[in-house]
Amino acid sequence: MLKFLVPTIPLRMIPRMLVVSAVGAAIAGIYGVIHDQITYTISEEYFTRFKFIQFSNAKPASDDPRVFVGIIGFLASWWVGAFVGWILARISISREGRLARVREMAVAYGIVFFVASASAGCGWIWGQWRRGTGYAEGWLIWMEECGVVDQDAFMTVGYIHNASYLGGILGAAGGIAYLRKLRHCRAERELLAA
Repeated sequence: MLKFLVPTIPLRMIPRMLVVSAVGAAIAGIYGVIHDQITYTISEEYFTRFKFIQFSNAKPASDDPRVFVGIIGFLASWWVGAFVGWILARISISREGRLARVREMAVAYGIVFFVASASAGCGWIWGQWRRGTGYAEGWLIWMEECGVVDQDAFMTVGYIHNASYLGGILGAAGGIAYLRKLRHCRAERELLAA
């Protein structure tokens, strides 16, 4: 257990792990840009009344709100991808002392992307359902204080965003499970071949 909590990583592997982490950051950043462009279409107010304020330090010189939305999408998600990439790299070298093959890592990233996207879709469905059931009083007060006009669209986008983060976590677990299974199958094949 201590080996997992305080891993011993060969120094020669650190640059490769950083590359895997950087690839994860880039993929997640691109996902965030696309994700936020779609959710901006659903609710501009989610950004103008909340996200633009939250990320005001990153406001670009351009007055085009879509540019700002893209910046927010990248900034809100790149770090998740970097973290997931580091974890996937760490898991892939934990016993074999080497990184997973590029194809295997691509499949692991694909799992993360698919689960995050599916989870965002579930967030949209949840938002549609909540339109009929109503929102918690705290949310209603907050939206009223922010001057939100289309509360249904605002809340739907909020659910999509939260579900997408959850999907990133679940997708990472799926990617880890995939890499561990590959490692286990490879170890069994090597044992049988010996």
